[in-house]
Amino acid sequence: MWNKLKEQLTLLKLEKKKLYLITNSDQFLSKDEFLDAIASALQGGVEIIQFREKEIPDSVKIELARKIRMLCDEYGATFIVNDRADIAQIAEADGVHLGQDDISVSDAREILGENFIIGKSCENTDQVIDAMNEGADYITFGPVEILKNKNTYSIEGLSWIKENIDIPIFVIGDINKQNINILIQAGVEKIAVGESLMYAKIPEETARDFLKYLP
Repeated sequence: MWNKLKEQLTLLKLEKKKLYLITNSDQFLSKDEFLDAIASALQGGVEIIQFREKEIPDSVKIELARKIRMLCDEYGATFIVNDRADIAQIAEADGVHLGQDDISVSDAREILGENFIIGKSCENTDQVIDAMNEGADYITFGPVEILKNKNTYSIEGLSWIKENIDIPIFVIGDINKQNINILIQAGVEKIAVGESLMYAKIPEETARDFLKYLP
């Protein structure tokens, strides 16, 4: 009973969160600079961190993941590891995020257990349906293309997804302070951002700016 209640509380917290940061350490000169940027983003209100690093050795990934876990605990944020269920487990992350070519949601669930959050990257409505049927807890949708019709804006598939899918949807793409208002007008409520926040001069301020727009 406790495990089921814990699962429900975790997903309820996920449902309320709107600003999701996908990390990238490529342009930082040191681990400390990278972690400082994440801490600044968290201080600005980022609610979910996805640790996404492709090129660094596993030993370094584990070291950084454990430190990001502590930062997320300090700020009450959800911590997700990209691709690697094993590193998510070692670092005591809240969950794992899977791409279309990664292990299945069910396999990740078997490794991590029922209380871990499992997200899935989706580019179209068919993938969204598959992800929900697999049991994903949330999806990232995109990269999106903003369509303009006279003075109104839309994102292909978003309206259908919002009406038919009952798990959280975080829209991804080239999202920045210049186009965020257009995305909101198109119906976006949750966003996942990368470089525009990760490499901002002051991530804290950029995060606060994004949150001002999100409904």
